[in-house]
Amino acid sequence: MSDSKLTPPPGKAAMSVRECRLILERLLVASGALPGEVHAARDALLAAEVHGLGLLQLIHAQPLTLPSKPVRYDEAGPIVVVDGSGRLSALLIPALRDIILERGTVEISVSNVTAPELLQALDTVPELDSRRISVSVQDSNTVVVSAEPANDTEAAKRRAARTRRITDAHLNGLPVPGVVWLELYQRSNAALLSESAETRSHAGYKDVDETGRIVKQMDDDVDVEFALQQLAG
Repeated sequence: MSDSKLTPPPGKAAMSVRECRLILERLLVASGALPGEVHAARDALLAAEVHGLGLLQLIHAQPLTLPSKPVRYDEAGPIVVVDGSGRLSALLIPALRDIILERGTVEISVSNVTAPELLQALDTVPELDSRRISVSVQDSNTVVVSAEPANDTEAAKRRAARTRRITDAHLNGLPVPGVVWLELYQRSNAALLSESAETRSHAGYKDVDETGRIVKQMDDDVDVEFALQQLAG
């Protein structure tokens, strides 16, 4: 990526896992995610990208939004029914993980979600290594997730595959089209506060005027000099 962040590199470039995590977290904050759900949602989205499911290109084409309606769960019958209320399916991964861990063997019907194929990233959740996970996409907004106990060989195979993907992502980066990278980077900046007198003050500058302009540098030498001037005055 160019240092200016204004000109995307041609073709695809390697985005670091660290930057991908940062961009996803900012996008979630900008979309109105509650503070308590940001980290789990960020990790779920990151898992979908590391898994090679094209998460970043998807949210580039279809901006990440969080519907006001809550997710609804019906666990009364033999099949758990989940209504995602229009959410990106990957955002349900933390909740589905908990249901699978509680039930052990379970079938979950998830409807009213976008990009249901992203739930394949459930295969990357470490806590589910002891489960055999099956994700069957029914249509454009419905998917069935099945879980049952896995044997030791299956669990070891999943751990090895996940380790390879994560290691490759950290060593070589995530291949992302330059135009996607630039657009998401700029959009994620919407989560940042604009610079003002208040933000500069909180950053450590106390001597700023009403417009936020720094009127005295805050290094030790100047502070001592300033203090002596105040005493002399």
